[in-house]
Amino acid sequence: MTDPGPNRSPAEEMTDPSYWDDEWSRAGSLVAELRADDYYFGADGLFARLVRRRLGDVAGRRIVEFGGGGPNLRLLAMAKWMGAHVTAVDYSPVGIGTVRRLFELNGCAGQFVESDAQHWTPEEPFDHVVHWGVLEHFADPLPLLAHSARCLRPGATLLFSMPNMEAMGAGLWRRWSPENWSRHVFHPDQRVLACLDAAGFDGAIAFHFGVPCIKMAPWEHPGRLAPLVDAAQKGLSAAARVLPVFDRVGHRRLSMERGFLAVRR
Repeated sequence: MTDPGPNRSPAEEMTDPSYWDDEWSRAGSLVAELRADDYYFGADGLFARLVRRRLGDVAGRRIVEFGGGGPNLRLLAMAKWMGAHVTAVDYSPVGIGTVRRLFELNGCAGQFVESDAQHWTPEEPFDHVVHWGVLEHFADPLPLLAHSARCLRPGATLLFSMPNMEAMGAGLWRRWSPENWSRHVFHPDQRVLACLDAAGFDGAIAFHFGVPCIKMAPWEHPGRLAPLVDAAQKGLSAAARVLPVFDRVGHRRLSMERGFLAVRR
């Protein structure tokens, strides 16, 4: 593993800027116009319903996302459909370039900061900090959660998620992509909630959300089973079109993501 950055040892983080540069360099085809009727990231898609359910109306609020680079449709949705003032912080130059192009293509404004989030200090505290699929890349969750608190005003909210490594699909992920799996750390709910308390948050809750999962991501290559598994996952994902409940109905063994919500003291 290459040097993960200043003041950080390889044991603390499972990835580094070069890893994400490589990931995002292959994501150019995902930079496209976001449609209002997209079932997941559209104006009333699953993600928009999740944000409104957990954070309320975010129009006019200042939101920063840690690890916000790449073809980031979540941050784009909060700007394009929800009227939030958004900032992406990411240490991957390719990731920051990619999210900037995505916003430009969609005619949306945002702030894009190429920096290690844990060594970046905003000029003013934010109304919300979010991160999606970031904390599981750290062996110790506390430093990132403590920095999240430092970037928030008192009474402001942290909302984040991790892939649900207890879902049925996680077993296939571990089997088919062991190298990618090794970049992730499973943090039990109790540990995350304890770290949130130690970091200066109150009222923390854990929940599951997302479509039913049998395949976690495109990096999984099950050989001849690939077409079958892909079709099955697409079918399950399409269920969100006819059953728009996955923002509030979740299950430890079925849902794609684990979410956490907490308020800064």
